[in-house]
Amino acid sequence: MGRLSNEDERAAAHARLFCPAQVRAVLGWLRRLGVPRCHRTDVAGQVWLNAWESWPRFDPKRGRPERWLNAITVHAASHYHERMRHRREELVERIDVADPAPDAAAAMEFDSIRTGTIDAVNALDPKLRFVLVAHDLNGVSMAQIAEEAGLPLSVIYKRRTKAIGALRDIIGLRENAEDFARRVGPQ
Repeated sequence: MGRLSNEDERAAAHARLFCPAQVRAVLGWLRRLGVPRCHRTDVAGQVWLNAWESWPRFDPKRGRPERWLNAITVHAASHYHERMRHRREELVERIDVADPAPDAAAAMEFDSIRTGTIDAVNALDPKLRFVLVAHDLNGVSMAQIAEEAGLPLSVIYKRRTKAIGALRDIIGLRENAEDFARRVGPQ
């Protein structure tokens, strides 16, 4: 009976290494090498990544595949411990976080902006409003709007562009009127 070819030996080594038993073995080696449980799976992931990346250079004639994987594990654990030696954590006092809920003034301002926007959209020409609401608020594709309206797609795009421009104009005019009213004051 002849010796296995190098490729057959590599295939056999691959089958022995990349299996659930070896995953457990790597975790056990990391435990014995002092890697804390909370970091063990991360370091094991690095071991398997290193093994996968260096697999093309693995030579079964140089030793057993388990020994090769163990050397990678020892190397990854060593790097882990080295990084942990240089890691510095600075403890700070507890930081009070502001209440994320909006206050009454912010809620009123939001309602005012929302109502103004709805009023501005409702002031648009119905043809323009239809395209803007369907596409930008309801998420309907421009092609589907064109098909439903029985119009060319280019017309729908032009209407949307006009709708956005008209909406900007309406909102701008309202803002200018509000600024003027604030400057003039109550009559």
